[in-house]
Amino acid sequence: MQLRGRRIEGYQRGRLAPPFFSVGVTLTELVLIMILVSVLSLFILPRLFDLTDFGAHGYFDSLDAALGYARKEAIASECPVLVTLGSGGYDLEQAGGCTSGSYTTPVVNAATGQPYASNAPSGVSQSTSPVSSSILFDAKGSTPVTETVTISGGGFSGTLTVNGGTGFVSHTP
Repeated sequence: MQLRGRRIEGYQRGRLAPPFFSVGVTLTELVLIMILVSVLSLFILPRLFDLTDFGAHGYFDSLDAALGYARKEAIASECPVLVTLGSGGYDLEQAGGCTSGSYTTPVVNAATGQPYASNAPSGVSQSTSPVSSSILFDAKGSTPVTETVTISGGGFSGTLTVNGGTGFVSHTP
């Protein structure tokens, strides 16, 4: 093959591609592609339509943010914040008299102006270790003991750990 001006010798006249390139696909290639796409759709499509994984991950992120917010709110307001964990979700509350009384005053979410609380989506469960239904952040943002919260649903499972003494929240999804 030699270049002469703008024409490459060795190609057939009027052809735009070299002779070793095919112009279309064979029936065998088409059938193989259809089989490959159908097999992949058997595994991918059910995962896309099962929203439990997405709900569990979203609730995990929401609880992670709520625990961090509770810690920061306790430090900023110098009032303890109680995070109550129930089977159906969580909520953040402060004592009526800041340092004394029952925890009945809801902590307001600064972004929405609503009480900071959330319900777990259906199919999502949470468990705590040690078995406790609440986490208390004192005015310094620390907790007396290390608490672990596990969120699971569908194929997702994640763990939030509130470190005793510092109140720092770490997660391992």
